[in-house]
Amino acid sequence: LSRIGDELYLEPTENGLSLRAVNSSRSAFASFLFAPLFFQLYEPGSAGPDTELFRCKVHMKSFLGVFRSLPSLEKSVGKCLILLKPRASRLVLQLHCKYGVTKTHNLAFQECERLQAVFDTQRCASRLCAPARVLAEAVVHFPPTLAEVTLGTEPLPHLGVPSSPPPTPFNPPEPSKTMVTELWLAEDEFQSVAVAPGSHITFCLKEFR
Repeated sequence: LSRIGDELYLEPTENGLSLRAVNSSRSAFASFLFAPLFFQLYEPGSAGPDTELFRCKVHMKSFLGVFRSLPSLEKSVGKCLILLKPRASRLVLQLHCKYGVTKTHNLAFQECERLQAVFDTQRCASRLCAPARVLAEAVVHFPPTLAEVTLGTEPLPHLGVPSSPPPTPFNPPEPSKTMVTELWLAEDEFQSVAVAPGSHITFCLKEFR
């Protein structure tokens, strides 16, 4: 989540504790849901008839600071208690360590809106499904400095740099753009392929990685 956003959204629900993050341009979103069975004890609180359960957001760096050095924590910490205190505007994290030592962290938080990606996959004209390993190995061939790539689907799925006007004597290619990388993927590398002919989409390579 820290690779996506600078703020961590916490939302306790009846289905578990949701941790979410979104980037500044709201083009990348991720969510983890820890079901009640994940915890030794889980109490989401109570909501009124016309109100929802309380949710908040904290700075990602502050939250990560509590859990730095995971190997050391696994050896010394027996359990972690997470408390939301709306009146005090504090998220309390207590680490119960060996020999009766308790470390308490009080993080200031802000109330926030419900963070939820809204989309209907059933209405998408194209759908490609492949193992993450296949796509991860595909983007390795593109330089790290490349900002965007284009995914095309005709005649076969392929990845390449975004299309641009061809170079001319009045529009010579820039030195950094004289090499063009394009990668074609066989249809059998995907678990399922259902695409509209001629579909192309350009997206941020860093977020995709």
